[in-house]
Amino acid sequence: MIELGSQHQLVYYWFQQRGRVITNEFAVKWYLFQDSILRHRTDGALVRLIVAVPPATDEADADRRLIDLAARIAPSLTQYVPD
Repeated sequence: MIELGSQHQLVYYWFQQRGRVITNEFAVKWYLFQDSILRHRTDGALVRLIVAVPPATDEADADRRLIDLAARIAPSLTQYVPD
């Protein structure tokens, strides 16, 4: 959850690279290093989803909306993120 003044947003983010979905930033750096040596590749993607949480809205509702969005878009990401 992030906020600026009275505005609140729920944020999900992960890193996706060469068939891996990674949420740990240190692991991302390790794989980036490893792939640069073994595969001569350092590309990948940061995927970030954000939903506004209005003042009278339940945070759990925003969480459900983000989970639903992530489930719907995840299969199509492989078209844009290198393997």
